[in-house]
Amino acid sequence: MEPIFALDIGTRMVMGLVMIKNEDQTYEILASAQTEHRQRAMYDGQVHDVDEVARAVDTVKTQLEKKIDTKLKQVAVAAAGRALRTEVAVVEQKELLPVRWEREKVLALEIEAVHQALRQLQSSANEELQSYHCVGYNTIARWNEGEEIANLVGQRGRVAKVSVIATFLPRTVVDGLVAVLGRVGLEMTSLTLEPIAAGQAAIPPNMRRLNLALVDVGAGTADIALTRSGSFFAYGMVPMAGDEVTEEICTQYLLDFKVGEKVKRELQKKKQLSFTDFLGAKVVVGQSDILEIIEPVVVRLAENISNEILKLNNGVPHAIILIGGGSLTPLLSELLAETLGIPQNRVGIQVRDRLAGISGEKTLKGPETITPIGIGIAALEGNGLQYYTVSVNGTSVPIFALQLATVAEALLAAGIQPRSFLGKPGAALTFELNGEMQVIRGTLGSPAQLLVNGKPSKLDQSLNARDEIIFTPGESGKDAQICFKDVLPLYVTKWILWNGQSEKYVPQIFVDDQLVCETDQIRDGYKVAYLNNNDLDNLLQQKKYNINQKEAIEITVNGELLRFELDRQVWVNNCLAEGNRPIQDGDSIETRLKELTVGDLKLKPQPMVFHINEEEVEYPIQEIIITSQGQPVSESELLRDGTELRVSGYKQKPILSELLPYVKFPDKVHTGETLTLTVNGQPAEFTTVLHPGDRLKVNWKKVNN
Repeated sequence: MEPIFALDIGTRMVMGLVMIKNEDQTYEILASAQTEHRQRAMYDGQVHDVDEVARAVDTVKTQLEKKIDTKLKQVAVAAAGRALRTEVAVVEQKELLPVRWEREKVLALEIEAVHQALRQLQSSANEELQSYHCVGYNTIARWNEGEEIANLVGQRGRVAKVSVIATFLPRTVVDGLVAVLGRVGLEMTSLTLEPIAAGQAAIPPNMRRLNLALVDVGAGTADIALTRSGSFFAYGMVPMAGDEVTEEICTQYLLDFKVGEKVKRELQKKKQLSFTDFLGAKVVVGQSDILEIIEPVVVRLAENISNEILKLNNGVPHAIILIGGGSLTPLLSELLAETLGIPQNRVGIQVRDRLAGISGEKTLKGPETITPIGIGIAALEGNGLQYYTVSVNGTSVPIFALQLATVAEALLAAGIQPRSFLGKPGAALTFELNGEMQVIRGTLGSPAQLLVNGKPSKLDQSLNARDEIIFTPGESGKDAQICFKDVLPLYVTKWILWNGQSEKYVPQIFVDDQLVCETDQIRDGYKVAYLNNNDLDNLLQQKKYNINQKEAIEITVNGELLRFELDRQVWVNNCLAEGNRPIQDGDSIETRLKELTVGDLKLKPQPMVFHINEEEVEYPIQEIIITSQGQPVSESELLRDGTELRVSGYKQKPILSELLPYVKFPDKVHTGETLTLTVNGQPAEFTTVLHPGDRLKVNWKKVNN
């Protein structure tokens, strides 16, 4: 196999190895080089000063190139294990009508689910948009019309749903590494995670069946990986490590950080240490005094690591394996054993000498060499995330091939929204027409145009390094737009006479009781009432003439007000219309009230009443006389609102002699008696004109001579 360049960019140190895999399946380190950052340029595994980190990487690269006499152009690196994120997301797509789910639509739906996972991650992590690289995803489940199904492609339905699990790395972590490597002319071809790489080197596969905890104690963080049943099953991180101890020494003795780091490293070797503080004073102090100062910090570090192990492992593991430069921190292994309650000999530091199958560069011995060796093994075995770049619309996009990369994944990594992969159909227009729901569909959208290296492509096409993708977003269909006249039936204009007036009779369109024009646009949700010009009912509705409504007229009879409710009638061409009927061009339509004649009133006059000899006497009606405004009217006369009638039973008032037949005279009249007549106490004659209510006295009286 070709040699690989493995690079471990740590918080304190940069170490590089050139390794090869031999035919006997062992690994050989051809060359190694390392250097420390001149200043704090890395924090918790993330690049903070690109130029300073690039300087250290360039130093290591130059040293290695001299040793192997070959230019190094490609490199395998590792990212902090705590940076990996996974999210499960579910999305669904609804269509107005059933459609067939083709592969392009299903793939676009899966990528939309990955975007949803990214949004969930950003929401939970309070990160800005596009702050993570998707390094792979898998579809967990698929549903069609609510039923779980093995494969959506080719199925037909209105609602499709998919669930995916997506894996992400922070862009700041990856972009920082890429930026550093680019400064020194290196191309990243493989990326692994630090705890995975360290575990591959520190714990052989046949030992992973045991429940072991691997703790990589660096300068800023302590990464944790746990094994059980033959594999690594959990990863964790504690955000403190060797730098905490160094800072405690610096604070106590007023030291520069580099001097404090040197003091910490010499603690294991010397009983008495001497150094110069920041103010230039020479300090001599015993080993035990410094150990007493740092012990509280190391206790806190041991407790944090122990708590994280117990949380991830749900119990105490069989043993603890320490690697990384921070694992040499004084008191750490003893305090870990004490905190976890395990024997001291179950906490050990893994070093290069105990790694089987690793040859070459015998000077590499410390625990800090385990992670770079693991990075090299991961790259040689192809276990890292294969990294390469493609171009999307002229922009370089990094691709991590946890699985075979496709055009869809490249577009996703370029920040192109999945909704632009397939043009959506235009929005449909729904409205009610005379109580019935109507649907007008929008136009179909056009799919995105894809070219890979100048040739037409599809979303699921696999990619190779340096492929060039030209993406033209799909265009959404146009929303439905339509005028009233486009959905209503054709009609012929008619001319009619309405109550004697010539009028044009055309259909009418109402929206919420408001008259609209046939050329107006229909809006979504309209409730439309359409009145055609084909029959009498529609005409009356247009005229807002309710045939069932009655109309009241008022007349007076002898000064008394009378009220009558009359039925409405419609006459077509002088014929009474009974119910609905067609209306033709030229028809004459009249609205009338049902006729009411004077005779229909059956008027009867009141008889005249007189008092004769203290008895009430009715003078019979002679004839019925009806007049209006002084003019006689017949019983066939039609009544109109406001008509005033007078009804009388007599042409003229009676005279006294005409009432004598109604007087009861005595059976015998004595000699010498004469008839005396008075009206209202006054003497009267036979010809005296009477008035209703007059009081008459008619008597026979004897006349004295």
